[in-house]
Amino acid sequence: MFVKIPPDLLRIIATDSERMPRLYYHPLAVARSFFWSRLKHIHGLMNKHLRNRDSCLDFACGSGVFLPTLSSLFRSVRGIDIELVEAPKIVEQYSLSNVRLTSADIYTAGLDERFDAIVAADVLEHFEQLDKAVLQLKHWLKDDGLLFTSLPTENVFTRFTRVLGGYTKPADHYRSGEEVEEILRSQGFRKIESRTILFFFPLYLIGVWEKTV
Repeated sequence: MFVKIPPDLLRIIATDSERMPRLYYHPLAVARSFFWSRLKHIHGLMNKHLRNRDSCLDFACGSGVFLPTLSSLFRSVRGIDIELVEAPKIVEQYSLSNVRLTSADIYTAGLDERFDAIVAADVLEHFEQLDKAVLQLKHWLKDDGLLFTSLPTENVFTRFTRVLGGYTKPADHYRSGEEVEEILRSQGFRKIESRTILFFFPLYLIGVWEKTV
């Protein structure tokens, strides 16, 4: 079941943390719809491709808006982020008893678990040392597990949506979505399905990846 958290609730939960993008509760329904569609696509791909649903890692889970959906799909869910502000409120609001949150850097988290699925939604482009981060995700992913990614694009429509949403491109977008995908391939991942939001001017690149080595 996909859980789209009501905008009124998100407005109450939201703080000045960058982990809760305003587009999740934007006054314009069309703006909200485009942004939520990233996670809807990932949810659909999970239902299509996942063989095992024992455990999931929501990597850089941010505000935690995807956690209620993941909680309904997996026996256990781990959310990790260097900053956890809104996510604990969502876990409490939805009584997500199978979700555990870890406030830590990816390199110092010390997780000894391996996961059937890892979600990396709009996060990998923020890593300067992306090779190192990808290798850590690969270590956490089971051999038959799947990695689900959402990555930004740069085109006319992307710039239009920023104007519509009233925000600017983050200074720490170090790579395009295409560049991130090339690094994933170079580190032993193979994409098994790809989707875009909009066709002529793709707004996001959605991918499902398996380990090859």
